[in-house]
Amino acid sequence: MKQNISRRQMLKAAAIGAGGLVLAACAPATPQIVKETVVVEKEKQVEVTKQVEVTKEVEKVVEQTVQVEVTAVPPAGASSMTVWGSGLDLTLMDKDPKGRGLSLLTHKELWQAKHPDMTLTWEDHGWDEVLRQNVTTALLAGTQPDVIVGENFFQQYASLGAMLPLDDVLTPEVSDNSILGTHKAAIFQGKTYGLSWLSGCFGFEINPTVFKDAGLEAKVPADWDEMLQVAKTMTEKGGKKFYGYTLQGPQGFSQGGMFRLAVYMQQLGVTLNKPDEIFYPNFNDPAGYPVWEFIRKILPYTPPGLVLEPDEGKVYSQLFANKSGMQMAGSWHVSWAKSSGLANAMYGTVPVAPGGKPASYVVGNVLYGALSQSKAPDAAKDWIMLGQDKGLQDTIFHSTTRLPSTKSGVASLTADSTVDDATKLYGTMLRDSDLGILPQWNKEPNKLNSIWNDLFLAVVTTNDDIAGIADDAQKKADEVMKA
Repeated sequence: MKQNISRRQMLKAAAIGAGGLVLAACAPATPQIVKETVVVEKEKQVEVTKQVEVTKEVEKVVEQTVQVEVTAVPPAGASSMTVWGSGLDLTLMDKDPKGRGLSLLTHKELWQAKHPDMTLTWEDHGWDEVLRQNVTTALLAGTQPDVIVGENFFQQYASLGAMLPLDDVLTPEVSDNSILGTHKAAIFQGKTYGLSWLSGCFGFEINPTVFKDAGLEAKVPADWDEMLQVAKTMTEKGGKKFYGYTLQGPQGFSQGGMFRLAVYMQQLGVTLNKPDEIFYPNFNDPAGYPVWEFIRKILPYTPPGLVLEPDEGKVYSQLFANKSGMQMAGSWHVSWAKSSGLANAMYGTVPVAPGGKPASYVVGNVLYGALSQSKAPDAAKDWIMLGQDKGLQDTIFHSTTRLPSTKSGVASLTADSTVDDATKLYGTMLRDSDLGILPQWNKEPNKLNSIWNDLFLAVVTTNDDIAGIADDAQKKADEVMKA
């Protein structure tokens, strides 16, 4: 468009436009031709860019109308938004847009339809500890994105004031439909800072072939006592060819073993953080000692040395290779078992501790949240809310083999005749279970994870008193927290 502006207005517009380009490098505004009346005073030198000539030492005041090319001031609000990660391979949107990339592409298109004039940058910055370090570094450097992804640490970020609460846009319809356990890790001091895009939970997996070879009925044990007896029988019948139970230990992925033992802890009402202090370690709660005692009892019936294997994939593939009969299993195990050649795996809820209650842990959970320094806060919140869209949630399983994170998504899953019964069971467990979440240490998380893993290591490699081992771990944790 064309307009008459003064020299001062033009220079101000150019300055604002330049600043806008810094914030929105991916989508610069369109240059426009405007008319300007330039006033040149005596003894003054005036320089106007491009088409404007410079006039010096003019004896009288003159007016000259010229055409100048400037960048129009961008409209209020940012013209781009950056999202970090998805928990999935982002390149699938291009490689397999109607298959494995469908859910990703659907989310992107829903957001772009609502923000057609904005540019979306969607990048992969790792997962778990790598992602946390990258987010922390970006926050410190002031290079943070608008939206982040993660399975954990949202409470930590919220406690630092680094995240935007969603309560102003979280409608009752969305809140009531979202499965609480899937975004429990993003709730801090009563406010919600993130919602889950896709999810999963722990159940129990058995290999019917191993059961048959051990002379046992193929069924998921109901409780710890039955599981222990089955594991013992399998190991004795296996003659070193197969064993009863797969146990992931404290090596490798720092939270792999922690996740699974936390399910057993949850059955007994024990969390790894103090009940009234979510960031404070709780490593020596006597109510959790039966879990450590059970681990020692079942350890002889696990494949030799497997508890110290750092590769999580190697640990759980033992069951697929008929070398182990039972194991804790995430919801993705259903497709994993089939792709590994075990077509008849069976699934159920996790066997319950004596005196305990059924429980599970949310795992493989993908949360999105908006950072408080986002240049596009409204668009960032829209990204998170659109992740709850029913059409999108109904694509999750068929596109990703993961579980939807909404009640309506689970309803669609269980009503789908093309979905296998095992996946439907996991969907029901996700919706109905008492779902726990791992603690989100806000001080030295790596050190605290290591202390817990050292506790686990001592349980499986020594005969030391469990209370003493746990007290020693708590003492070390206290020292970290006080430092």
